Formats: sequence, C-alpha cells, structure tokens
Amino acid sequence: MDDYLNVLTVGVCMKGLYDKKKIPRESLAYVLDSTGAPICVILPFTTWSVFYANLFYNEELVNTTFSSGFSAYVHAIPYLFYPFIAVLFVFLFCMGWMPKLGTMKKAYQRVAETGMVYSEASRKYNQEEADDSDDGNVWNFLIPIIVLVFLAIWTGEILLGVLAALIVCLVMYVPRKILSMEEFFNLMVSGFGSMLSIFFMLVGAFSLATVSSQLGLTEYLISLVTPFLSAAIFPAVSFLLLSVLAFVTGSNWGMSAVVIPILIPMCAALDGNVILTMAAIISGGAFGSHACFYTDATILSSNAARIENMEHAMSQWPYVFIAAGISAILFLAFGVVMG
Repeated sequence: MDDYLNVLTVGVCMKGLYDKKKIPRESLAYVLDSTGAPICVILPFTTWSVFYANLFYNEELVNTTFSSGFSAYVHAIPYLFYPFIAVLFVFLFCMGWMPKLGTMKKAYQRVAETGMVYSEASRKYNQEEADDSDDGNVWNFLIPIIVLVFLAIWTGEILLGVLAALIVCLVMYVPRKILSMEEFFNLMVSGFGSMLSIFFMLVGAFSLATVSSQLGLTEYLISLVTPFLSAAIFPAVSFLLLSVLAFVTGSNWGMSAVVIPILIPMCAALDGNVILTMAAIISGGAFGSHACFYTDATILSSNAARIENMEHAMSQWPYVFIAAGISAILFLAFGVVMG
C-alpha cells in the first residue's frame, strides 16, 4: 500500500462524485493529500513502514532495544501525533464541523456564487473531462494490481511483481486499443523517469549518512548540542527539525535517512525516549510530504483533482499548520511526562 496509489485511485473514483455534489476540487485535493502519507505511516504494512523500519533497525540503540525494525515501528505508531491529527481534521472537515479557512473558504464561496467546482486558473486541466467518463473499467486497474500484490507476496520480490504487472497491462491494453504500443511504452518510460529523482535522492541520503558516520559527524554534533538540550524537549525538537527540513527540501524520505543516524544516537546520549523520538521523526516526514507544495504527494493530489498545485497547497495550509502546531505541543508534553 502506498500514498501515491491512494491519491491516484481515490482521485479518479471520487472526482465525478465531488462535481455532482458541487464540492470544490480544492476540498477533494485536501482530502486526498491528508489521507495519503498520514494514513500510510499509521498502517504497519505500507511502503512508509518498510522504509522507516529498515532505517531504525540500522541504529544500534533501536537494534538492541527491539527485536526488529518492524517491532520498533509498531511501538512508535501510537505516538504518531501529526498523522492522527491530520486524519482527524479530515473527518471533522468532511462532517462540516471544521470551519472553512483561508483559500478553502473562498473556494466554497466560488461554488456557491458561480457553481464552478474549480477556478478559472484550473480550467485548462479540465478541457477533456467529458472524454474520460465512458471508457473506464475497474478491472483494467484491479487485475494488474492483484497480479503485482500476489507475486510480490508469493515470491518476496516486489520488482518481479512490478514487471509481471507491466506485462499484464501490455496484454490487456494494447490488443484492445486502450493504448497504442507507442503510448504504452511512452507511459512506462515516463513512470520510470518520475521515480529517478527519488532514487538519486535516497542514494545520496544513504551515502551522506555513511560518510557522516565515518567522519564522526554524529559524535561531533552530539557534543555540541547536548549541553543545550534535554530529554524532555528532544522529541519536540526532532519533530520540528525534520518538519522544517522536509518542507524546505521537499525530501521527506531523504531527510529522514540523513537525520536518523544523528538524532537516534543523540537521543541515547540524552537518555531520551527512543519510541517518542522515532514517532517524532516519522511525523515530521509525514508533515513534509503533506505540507510542502513541491513534494510528489502534493503534486499528485492536485493533479488527481485537476487543479493548480498552489491552489491546493494554499487551501490546505491552515489545516496542515494547525495540526503541526498541536503535534509539537503534544510531543513536548509527552516528552516531559515520559522523559
């Protein structure tokens, strides 16, 4: 399970219903983004959980405290304050109990006054909307996904599942003229190309983590900041640090890979709560994925809702930053109580 898959599939399925009910597309994009990474970090069987479980298990403190990286991740889930609050806000928003704020309020006013579910700036993304509704078939999606999941579980090789799913797509789409051979391979190459930046980002992050370890950077930073930090405030500081880094760089996974080899040993030096610190790091990464206007998840959410990316980002920011503020307070409070 993956936040990208969630955003794309739910966006395609729900866009027509939102339009029928005259709900602004900004609302759809906000719900998609808020139920992407925040949901995926709460569930212990997603790409996010696998990524963080491996990062944590490579650290000596976590490795000696828990039986596995997965066990460490599961113990951190109850303290993932930002994801839980972000999902709670979506529920309150959809029930009408959360007030419409900022640009979101203007979007609802636009719908009430003009009936337009998207702005003039987003009109260009919706020119071919009428052509999309007649050719859809849920089995065109489900069969390749079932093949991918089945083979990935059966063989233990996700790459083999992906390759098999691509072959199934080729057999299903090209003979039935859903896609031409040229369109199929162009889309496949485009899909691989869209993942290259993440690949190089992660390679660079892991390389940087290895280099910093060999240079003794972690020990040096610990010696610098230990006199100014305490175990009580360390989870809140970790959350704020990773939130800022992920928001500024747009690299939530890359920044996590960089800071974990520094923050976890620092937590040990301060005799802090490792579970709370792990949860703070995961929450900061989820915030970065959710809030930054040029992360993949935010761009995918706006594309799925077919609106301008900045319209989506600005309309959800009040809810995102309020959730982040509450989360920081909770990490501080729990840090004081749990040590």
